[in-house]
Amino acid sequence: MANLIFLAKTLKLSADARLIARQLRLKSGEERIDLLLSSGKNLCLVELKVVGFYEDWLKQIISYRNELINLQNAGELVLGEILSFLLVTDAKEADIRLAKQSGVDLVVYQPIDVLKNYYENLAAVAPFLKMKPNDYGVFSLGLISRALLQLSNGITKQEDIAEKTGLSKQSVHNHLKVAKEFGLVRERDKHYFLTDIGDQYVQSCNRDVLIDQINEKQIEILKNFVADDPFYSSTVFGIYSIVESAFLLSRNSYPIGLLDLRKMFQNISGKIKEWQAEKSLSTATYTFLNFAIDLELLGKIGQQIVITPAGFRFILMLQLHKSIEMIESLSTNNNRK
Repeated sequence: MANLIFLAKTLKLSADARLIARQLRLKSGEERIDLLLSSGKNLCLVELKVVGFYEDWLKQIISYRNELINLQNAGELVLGEILSFLLVTDAKEADIRLAKQSGVDLVVYQPIDVLKNYYENLAAVAPFLKMKPNDYGVFSLGLISRALLQLSNGITKQEDIAEKTGLSKQSVHNHLKVAKEFGLVRERDKHYFLTDIGDQYVQSCNRDVLIDQINEKQIEILKNFVADDPFYSSTVFGIYSIVESAFLLSRNSYPIGLLDLRKMFQNISGKIKEWQAEKSLSTATYTFLNFAIDLELLGKIGQQIVITPAGFRFILMLQLHKSIEMIESLSTNNNRK
């Protein structure tokens, strides 16, 4: 119950509620007060239980309150009316009335609501928790090279790129969208420009009939980009998700069946609702599997999937980045409370 906003709402306290102490040890013995808060000019004694009401807890909280009053009288605790709260998961109306007679507010709460609220607050500062991959209809990373080459020639508008390459405007739009997802291009006022990494990528292009196939230098550029920030975009996250899906499945059987990979990818990527249709799930898996194969992280032999040595190193590095970002997000979330 460390989220003070949710706690204040549950206890109907003012928005200025502040934590004074958690697990405050009392002088009388080994007992500890779960939470001591300030709210306006009042102090709030909060005992938190994860089971239903038990009458002996009233004696406990009254004892705690009396000791706090003694501390106030001795000048060891700030003055203010002490409000007593006992939070339980279940209580009868008679229990609530009995607690009221003792000057204790008996509050019924659900632990699942507390955890859901904590998750929502964490997701606000850690957006990757709700990030999901999107399929833009580009089945190979090499396909974006033609549009990027036109950008390097100074052509910056989608329609002009379409005319030069013979691609449809929608295809150019999708290719540039994927390029943006990898940090290769930026958009301003409906014009597109290569970023520094995009310029490096284009300089490494095979400017011949193999333009739609990415080479070792381009693979290295993209792999380093994904490894540095696996949550940069939905497409980058999709690559991370499908490699992680294969990695998790490999613990049960290896090589990995394509059908098993589809189902795991649907779960790992958070797209159970969006990819309910077999066609959409199959297409999305095909797209991101191809991306992972383009980057030499996964391999496909018939209906079986294997993880390359580079893929094993890659997923371990990405999991490290994920853990670091989670820890930083938790620290940020705690500092906001």
